[in-house]
Amino acid sequence: MTEPKITTEKSTSLLKDLFSQANITTGLAVFAVVLAGAPYVVPQVQSFVVQKGLMSHPAMLYEASAKLNSQNEADKAKTMATAIKSKHDSLFNDKADPILGNPNAKIKIVEFLDYNCGYCRAATPVLKDFLAKNPDVAIVVKEYPVINQNSRPLAAFALGAAQAGKYEAVHYALMTEQVGSEAEMTALLGKLGLDPATVKANAASAEVKAHIDKVLQLGADLQITGTPTFIIGNTVIDGAKLDELEKAVAAARSGK
Repeated sequence: MTEPKITTEKSTSLLKDLFSQANITTGLAVFAVVLAGAPYVVPQVQSFVVQKGLMSHPAMLYEASAKLNSQNEADKAKTMATAIKSKHDSLFNDKADPILGNPNAKIKIVEFLDYNCGYCRAATPVLKDFLAKNPDVAIVVKEYPVINQNSRPLAAFALGAAQAGKYEAVHYALMTEQVGSEAEMTALLGKLGLDPATVKANAASAEVKAHIDKVLQLGADLQITGTPTFIIGNTVIDGAKLDELEKAVAAARSGK
């Protein structure tokens, strides 16, 4: 059977039909709709392609997540460095803050701590030993009572002891013993050779209250959300990561 052929006359007619004004108008309208929908359609297609790619190659998702986390950490560190610079004197030069170790040390570490923090308590013996072996390092203590309602009274008594010239003894005792009442605090202060009444009066003073409030506000401004938190230079170390702290001290010594 012979296949039907389009004659020249029919072909010309067909072309006229295809390129008639009506068809051209309709085609342009459809094209315009596609273009209008491109901002929505194209991302959907791209999303579909990416999704299929991730399902076929899950390692891509891990790599992308790792890169995003790295970028977020870099951005966070940059923001924190700027914040630390703006709060430098409040962090490192507040004379109301107690100091552990050599008060004239060239390298200062700021530590936000809470006596009810298990990590703070666990790290204390190691930090005490580290300060003894490194006389060029001191810890500026930020009494940061954020864990529970018993935290603030303990911080206040520690600062009251600082005013009486016995901060280190009370600090290390509070990091070792459980003190949950005023009677237990009185016994502890007496055992350490302090006058409990004097320390109690100091702890209840407007000066101590104002200082604790100031430290709490400083921590909030810097978004310090946990204890212990260490700051050395522009570096923030969250948690008792003592190896990182030692590296930061070494970097500070070398001027890096």
